[in-house]
Formats: sequence, structure tokens, C-alpha cells
Amino acid sequence: MVSNKMIVTFMLIAIAALACAGCSDDNPVTLVNPVDTAPPAVPSNLSVDYSANKAIISWDMSTVDPDLAGYIVTRENCSVTEILVDQPIFVSRYEDANPKAGSTLYSVYAVDNVGNESAIATVNLTIPLNHRTYDISR
Repeated sequence: MVSNKMIVTFMLIAIAALACAGCSDDNPVTLVNPVDTAPPAVPSNLSVDYSANKAIISWDMSTVDPDLAGYIVTRENCSVTEILVDQPIFVSRYEDANPKAGSTLYSVYAVDNVGNESAIATVNLTIPLNHRTYDISR
């Protein structure tokens, strides 16, 4: 007849064998869809031109990010930041039809399909303030 000690010993050996078999590095786990945490490339060659009362911001499109969703554009003037493009646009140029007088900092950053954002590229545009004199004596 089998004693209780023998049954317990056998069970402990079996548990230890299963635990060791499950800890092997011989069968690494491979993720089928790894999580994308890499940000897209920073927009390059950012420039701004001012013509016909419009600011035209342009940059080079990324060719290294296959999951690029597009670009976001912001404008900062007098410490007020405005988002000019709040959904990614898949173009390499933005036309600001209402640029602000004074010093304006335009910022562009890339966004990929899962929401990763690149670092920000910036360019400055200064539009001289118009000082007008009005004759209020009439």
C-alpha cells in the first residue's frame, strides 16, 4: 500500500518538474503585433514665406514612417497658442490666411496612426505692426 508520504513526495516532484519546464528560455514568446511606441520623424526643412498677406508654412514629408498619419500646425503670437490644424493633415504645406502682426512662432509636428508624436519643428515669422495715425479733430 502507498503511504501518504510517498504520494506527497511524488506530487512535489511532479510540481517541481512542471515549474522548471515552464521556465525555459528555449521557447521565447514572440508578440504577433508589438506595440508601436516609436515617434515619427521630426518635420525637416521647415520654412515660412509671407506673400499677399498670407503665411505659407512648408516642410519636407517624411519618407521613413510607413504609419504616418500627418502633421499638426500651431501658431503662437503674443503668448497665445492656437492650433491651426487639429487633425493630422497629410500634406507638406499649410497656408495661414490670417497671420498675426508681430512675431509669430509656427510649430509643426508629425503624428502616426497610433497617436505617437514627433518632436516639434518651429519657424518664426515677423510681420511689422502697422502704426496708423488718425485725425480725430474733425
